[in-house]
Amino acid sequence: MDPSILVPYDGSRCSQSALRYAADIFDGETITALHVLDPFATIPDSEKQVRERYERAQDILETVPAVADDRSTMISSEFVYGHAIHAILRYADLYTIDRIVIDRSYRADTAADPLGNVSEALVRRTRAPVTVLRSAVDDGRIASPETVLVPFDGSSPACNALQHAIGAFSDVTVHVLYVRYPFVDDLDHMGVRSDDYPDFEEWYGAVRTWHERADRNADRVLEIADSVKGDSDADLRSTTETGPPSRVILEYADRIEADHVLIGSHSHDGGTQTLLGSVAEQIVRQSSAPVTVVR
Repeated sequence: MDPSILVPYDGSRCSQSALRYAADIFDGETITALHVLDPFATIPDSEKQVRERYERAQDILETVPAVADDRSTMISSEFVYGHAIHAILRYADLYTIDRIVIDRSYRADTAADPLGNVSEALVRRTRAPVTVLRSAVDDGRIASPETVLVPFDGSSPACNALQHAIGAFSDVTVHVLYVRYPFVDDLDHMGVRSDDYPDFEEWYGAVRTWHERADRNADRVLEIADSVKGDSDADLRSTTETGPPSRVILEYADRIEADHVLIGSHSHDGGTQTLLGSVAEQIVRQSSAPVTVVR
């Protein structure tokens, strides 16, 4: 079965651009443009009102063939009545969607989805990789990425993101970035308390012990990246930076002029995820390049 892509579609120029992106970058894959009509607050009494909503959805989907233009990729379309987040998640599960491509600014039929930001909810909850595009309009053909960035910490999601980068993009340079920053995945461990070590020398020794537990060996992490590459011909370039992960990743992406960022969701599990929040979600919000989040 050919890989399948779902593009949440509201007819806006940004969602049209997202559909073109999916068709150009993932040429040959089956694409579905899904439009979601937000529900009325109560059971609608006016057939006229419902018909207007129905016909508007039909009009929106009639723009899909023009967006597809002369591209060879097969693009189908349909609309669903319901909450955007639930509808997209259920559709992706029901039809075993391999990837979701969505513009960061996507909203459903009305101004905003009452259940929250749709793209961020998909990043958190769907099992499929989610590619989130910056809110920019591109009416022409979109070139394949040449420079891809994969933040890497040796975790399973990070390995999956790297494998995805190698498999999804050909003839690209893949920058593997390990960001040195201490992580302790243990909510029961508060940290180094001054009350436990009233003397500075003792406290300083405890801090060093904390870092021995929290710090990782950069060379070993990057060796894992090499093992993921295996015998493939991928052009991997590994490097290590130090600092808060989100800031370092965003700055490095700008420095190398990355065309695409692929990042594992919940790269840091357990306590770290709770305390620091999702690095992946912060990259999605702030990256100027398209971001694919992989579980």
